[in-house]
Amino acid sequence: MRLHSLLFVCGAALLLTACDERPKDTWQGYAEGDYVRVAPIDGGIIEEIAVKRGDLVKSGDLLFKLETTSEEANLESAEAGLTEAKATLREAELEYQRKVKLREQRNVAQAEVDTAHARRDRAGAAVLTAASAITQAKWRLARREGRAPANAIVQDVMFREGEFASPNQPVVSLLPPQNIKVRFFVPEAELGDIEEGGKVLLTCSGCPQNLSGTIRFLSTEVEFTPPVIYSDQSKEKLVYMAEATPDETPQALHPGQPVTVSLRLQQDE
Repeated sequence: MRLHSLLFVCGAALLLTACDERPKDTWQGYAEGDYVRVAPIDGGIIEEIAVKRGDLVKSGDLLFKLETTSEEANLESAEAGLTEAKATLREAELEYQRKVKLREQRNVAQAEVDTAHARRDRAGAAVLTAASAITQAKWRLARREGRAPANAIVQDVMFREGEFASPNQPVVSLLPPQNIKVRFFVPEAELGDIEEGGKVLLTCSGCPQNLSGTIRFLSTEVEFTPPVIYSDQSKEKLVYMAEATPDETPQALHPGQPVTVSLRLQQDE
């Protein structure tokens, strides 16, 4: 009986060891995303949140809008300033032309013409300044809206309507499909089997069959296998971190999802 139990334990141990061994040129990893966090340039009360978590947005779509009372008032003031500056320029131009004619008739001194000319130049400069103020006010008003810089999925919304968002504080987090990648870890002895630009096969639960990827990055720094990856057999091994991007349908991968990476050449064979 003791012999039978011993054989059972040994067999189970061998089975677990075999299960823990991975095929050659196959590595464990996980999906990762580089998020785009959209924030206002100035702080303010959030007037509208136009998206929710999980929404698909296109480049230019409205994400959120801050209250615009102050910015609209500044724009109105700038437009009024431009109207006034243009009126002053018209008066200065007419006065200058009148002085020129009077000078031709020798009824005024040249100094008066020069003064009128200088006044007209100052009025022209004031018009340019007022026009610039309008451009700045419109830019500030436009920045009260947060819009998607690219096609993406809304990963998170950090505020609710009515809350105050500080300057440069992200309100919406986006994940463009092209920013999804797979991070995996290669033992030092197998580092020579891969290279940047090489093709790999990505396998995960729910992934399309034969999902290929391209290795975009190989770290030059060695590290211990991260806890999220290691097993009893691999936790003390030194590895190099690598990253691959899916060649197609990157949206099939979700950040944090376990992914098995293997050399595509071997899979094709």
